This record gives sequence, structure tokens and C-alpha cells, in this order.
Amino acid sequence: MSTPPLWRETNINLKLEGKKCKSCGYVSYPEYHKICVKCGTVDQWETVKLAKTGSVMTYIIQHYLPAAFETPLPLAIVDLDPPGGRVYGMLTETKPEEMKVGLRVEVDFREIYYDRGLGIHSIKFKPIRE
Repeated sequence: MSTPPLWRETNINLKLEGKKCKSCGYVSYPEYHKICVKCGTVDQWETVKLAKTGSVMTYIIQHYLPAAFETPLPLAIVDLDPPGGRVYGMLTETKPEEMKVGLRVEVDFREIYYDRGLGIHSIKFKPIRE
């Protein structure tokens, strides 16, 4: 991601903000459309601060990726705690054998890779350790 998109998406990434449908409560993250995909209401959104914790809904373990990524790499779809939202992301500080549906995780904003000398940051998840 180059600098302009990174700048445009600051609220999405750094502030972890999503959009909530005023009609049905559906939370859209990271993007939203004018029409709610759940109830069809047109342009009735409010900005909401998303939770920094959630549960793994499903996952995969990637073994073959470009050299910039360490493998095996767990990737998951995470259902965030209320107000909600569903996020796809990498897991960090996690062994593949630790992965399971329902695993409690927390958001960890980290560098993912470098592009033309610029560190590209985004959301990763790590298990909540008791």
C-alpha cells in the first residue's frame, strides 16, 4: 500500500473505526457501501469504535507464501466483540497447533512488510494470554 491509501485509511486502521447500520445494527469493516448488505437500507450509517478483542471464526495455516512472510503463517477471520465486525488478518505470536475456532484474540497493529523502503502496517491478531 502506498502512502496515499495509507493516509486515507488512517481511521480504519489506526483508530479501528467501522460503520454501523442505523436500521439493523450490522457493522461493516473495513469498508462499507451506501446500501446495507444485511437489510438494504440506503446510506444510514454511523461511525463506531470497534472492539480490540474477538474470537476466531475460521482459520487456515499458510505454508507457501512469498519470501517476505514467515511460514507457517496462521490467517483467520475474526468476529470482533460488540459492537461487532468481521476482520481477516494474520496472527502473530501463535503456533499453528494453537489455532482453533473460538480462540480469543486481540488486535495488534504491526508492520506487515516493506514496500519501496516504507514499512506497511496493518492489523494482526495475537492470542489473549491469561
